[in-house]
Amino acid sequence: MDVNTQCPRCAATPPHIVRDGTFFRADDAKFVQRYKCKLCQKKFSSATFKPTYRQKKRRVNSTVRFAFASNMCPRDIAELVGVNLKTIAARLVWQAKLSREKHRLYLQAFIQQHGPIKCVQFDDLITFEHTKCKPLSVPIAVIDGKRIPLCFAVASIPAFGHLAKISREKYGKRIDDSRPQRRALFEELTQLLPQDVTFKTDGHQHYATLIKRYFPDGKHEVFVSQRGAIVGQGELKKTTFDPLFSINHTFATMRAKVNRLNRRTWCTTKKPDRLNDHLAIFVDVFCDRLKLLALNPKTLQRQAAKSIMESG
Repeated sequence: MDVNTQCPRCAATPPHIVRDGTFFRADDAKFVQRYKCKLCQKKFSSATFKPTYRQKKRRVNSTVRFAFASNMCPRDIAELVGVNLKTIAARLVWQAKLSREKHRLYLQAFIQQHGPIKCVQFDDLITFEHTKCKPLSVPIAVIDGKRIPLCFAVASIPAFGHLAKISREKYGKRIDDSRPQRRALFEELTQLLPQDVTFKTDGHQHYATLIKRYFPDGKHEVFVSQRGAIVGQGELKKTTFDPLFSINHTFATMRAKVNRLNRRTWCTTKKPDRLNDHLAIFVDVFCDRLKLLALNPKTLQRQAAKSIMESG
């Protein structure tokens, strides 16, 4: 039987690669094929090139990924799957890296299938780290009508309103990183969107500057911000028609599904980088859910039946 792999040390290919027995992996109760390179005597297995290489708890990955996008905090996830909290913290960073790559490929496939993206909605979601005296801005761009997130960033901003003076007295002057992060985000958008794309935003002055700079041939539609409703985590608006519904609905979903973004929660963000990782996982799972919603009921039934048969 032919071997279709190469050596991780010297990059040798068949016929210099031969089978060298198997070993039993207790974590998922599977036998894994082992290989040997006849040139450099390197031994490796079929699991060497997989993202889960050397993981001891790979059986929890799918559950942890879904739980991070289902309003669960790391401690509850650790209790659910029966592992240490440190394992969940490590999986957050690991899964976020995979989710970013998966979302990049998903956007490429979406553009190839549906053509260039014609209209985008853009806005900032406001949250905080540790305390409301340390606010964070999360600029996000979504496809108009589809609610598919294109890209996002996490930036620190100074406290505003009645908390501004308290913040300066307790934590000193806070850096405003929102403008550099938005510029980096728009540079990323130039690789995804055509130059004649239409942007829908609120009246934020920096949005107009960025659109004019990075998309000089694009169209910019500005809408006045509306008062938020009680439902939808305060992101949905008190109006019969919301022209920015796609971005506002995405914000409401993020606050409902990402525990640290809830309006009333004690699971606050301690590190902005971990919030960025958490949102990367949410975007990945959110797009998977949107793909399921796009399928017809018969297709969903066939997929459910197939998964039941495979699990049995």
